[in-house]
Amino acid sequence: MDTQTPGAGKTMPDTDIQPNQGMSLKPETAASAAEKVRVLVADDSRVIRKAISKILSNEFELIEFGDGESAWDHLLYDGSIEVLISDIEMPKLDGYSLICRVRAADAERIRNIPIIIITGADDELTRERAFACGATDFIIKPIDGVQLLARTRAHAKLDQTTRKLEETSTALEEQTAVDPLTQLHSRRYFMQRGVQDIAHAKRHNSDVSIIRIDIDNFRSLYKKYGDQVCDQILIWLAKRLTASSRTEDTVARTGGGEFAILAPSSGRMEAAVLCERARAAVNAEPYKNEDVTIPLTISLGLATLGRDPGDTIEELLVVAEQRMTLAKAAGGNRLGVSYQEEAPKPEESVIEQPDLETALKMLGADEGGKLVPFLPDLVMRCLPLLEFCNKKLDLGLGFAIESLKEKIADMR
Repeated sequence: MDTQTPGAGKTMPDTDIQPNQGMSLKPETAASAAEKVRVLVADDSRVIRKAISKILSNEFELIEFGDGESAWDHLLYDGSIEVLISDIEMPKLDGYSLICRVRAADAERIRNIPIIIITGADDELTRERAFACGATDFIIKPIDGVQLLARTRAHAKLDQTTRKLEETSTALEEQTAVDPLTQLHSRRYFMQRGVQDIAHAKRHNSDVSIIRIDIDNFRSLYKKYGDQVCDQILIWLAKRLTASSRTEDTVARTGGGEFAILAPSSGRMEAAVLCERARAAVNAEPYKNEDVTIPLTISLGLATLGRDPGDTIEELLVVAEQRMTLAKAAGGNRLGVSYQEEAPKPEESVIEQPDLETALKMLGADEGGKLVPFLPDLVMRCLPLLEFCNKKLDLGLGFAIESLKEKIADMR
């Protein structure tokens, strides 16, 4: 049996979608299917899907699937989905992997969708993993109907506001070469300049690199502080990116909290230095305005002509954006240069605290990504050896070691 998803014009395999037939809606809360916000639900339990439907179906149009893979396939082609509700434990594709796919998606509409996780696992590790992958919200079973309805409403409204802002931003970009808020170049100018710089690099056999930059957790900042503060944050960041760049670089605002830098005559190493300079400038001190102090970090993705797939501005920007997205998924405040195209499975990255010998073996096996959560502790374990070597060999590392101790202490 095949189930036709409303408005999709495409036949999808039977996924045990529960139709909301025979349900009487109150006039003040009922809405036509055309007016309802569409919510995608992924949960392998019919009972939970039915409970969610009972809570949300008066206000939302629910599309239901029993596994993460089917939900992902639907999300790829249905651009009307505004909220994703997902379980953690599911067949084919679990909730962690579904979140990672969404946050690393090429399409902005998918990448920015609010994700509410509903799970029976009430433990801190599950919560931390879900948020680390990119979950927006987290609800423990048994489901509190009032809480689920309120949070779905809030996230749907935020998604609609974000989409409208993106549409407005796109319209402005089409009209001008300058972003009216930050006074940086617009996305339109950036793309046009990219075509010219890449053509020049090909003719003269020179380098050019593309850098994508996002403010970490910008959606949460927008939700907490609103338009006025976030606008000032964007202006603040624009000044730091400009100060970190060279005169010949093109710095642009390409979306809400999204920026990009076009770096001509810059190979991988030169562009990486530029990225680190920008990251450090943002990380050096928090944004301050009157009584508001907000520590900010950025994630960056780097792609270089001749070193990475693609030889057009569009293709290189996609590569840089993928690496930037995966850098965010890995914790943010870092540069993505050599990430694989797919994020590692979350269960593979959660390991017990390794000893130094195990850590060295993992590095030799190109599994360094799994060590990221444990790096501060590993560095602290190495410090006694460094101090001993410095004392016995007179290496002159006293200041560097003390500085390293302070930085690691801050991280922990």
